Amino acid sequence: MKRILCIGGSISNLVTAHHLSEKNEVHLIEIHAELGMPSSHPGFLSDLEKLSKYTTEDQIKFLRPYANERGWGLRSEWLCKHLAMNAAQRGVQIHTRTRIVSIVQHEGKFLVEYQGGGPLSSDTLLVDHIIDGSTEVPDAPGGRTHEIDVTLNLVRPDFGVTAVWFGGTALTTDCTILPEQAWGFQRAEGLSEVWFEGAPSWVPEHGWIEQIQSSLSTTAAQRTIDAQIDEGKRLAEAF
Repeated sequence: MKRILCIGGSISNLVTAHHLSEKNEVHLIEIHAELGMPSSHPGFLSDLEKLSKYTTEDQIKFLRPYANERGWGLRSEWLCKHLAMNAAQRGVQIHTRTRIVSIVQHEGKFLVEYQGGGPLSSDTLLVDHIIDGSTEVPDAPGGRTHEIDVTLNLVRPDFGVTAVWFGGTALTTDCTILPEQAWGFQRAEGLSEVWFEGAPSWVPEHGWIEQIQSSLSTTAAQRTIDAQIDEGKRLAEAF
């Protein structure tokens, strides 16, 4: 049995942890106090059937996928929470509000030093493999980030060429007509997500209810939840 560390509570990492937990001891470190918050990924899914392996029917009902042209809109942060709960039930050990201080590679393994929520909450973890998905989640408040040497030979999710995107939620009634360069879709609670590569060129009549910036693929298909699930499966299969 190998010990594997997933850094970052992204959808792809949670899917990877789901698969690897069948035969390995899996740990997942998330720098925020809860997984899925703040949201960092569009809640658009092309194939609803992809969720069936990782969520229950009741959880899918809770997510309330809303039919859009060519797919479904849902709250990606709530999907992360369901995936995290299901992963924990499968034995994945989840460490929230935890920041990596250093990673040292030695004799084919990695010694990971981390700090938890309290000032004295620190420890080390010796692992066989690391999947670094830290760039898939936003920085913590105050700009706190993991200390990870970029020269280390770590496995990382690959979504192709990325760029900084602006994402906002607004009243669906404000989003009936969007600029050509915007990518928008509806969710069930009467809100729509609207995404722009770079700075937004449009503001909804009643303002943005939520605003985030995220590094996303420049390829449309790679910005979906489907792509996150597929990449998580690919990484798991690589082991």
